[in-house]
Amino acid sequence: MKKIIKSTYSDAELRQLIREEVQAVLSAIPGMPRIELNEGFLSVEQTAEYIKLAKPTIYGLIHKKKIPFHKSGKKVLFKKSELNDWLSNRS
Repeated sequence: MKKIIKSTYSDAELRQLIREEVQAVLSAIPGMPRIELNEGFLSVEQTAEYIKLAKPTIYGLIHKKKIPFHKSGKKVLFKKSELNDWLSNRS
């Protein structure tokens, strides 16, 4: 019998989960070249939620250039893969 777990995800979170699962399936195929799926960007709000920090803390890290970020006009954006690398290399 299958166990069913219901969760609530935002559209962005659900898309990211699907991307990660597709990438995992493709990576498991022998001889399959690595295909980079467009991971998109996270907003400040999404980033704060993802790395469990307050928005003012995120803005402070941006100001000190201590967190990887990208700017699109006035918007500050983050790549999840860069955040994961930053989190794993932080002391």
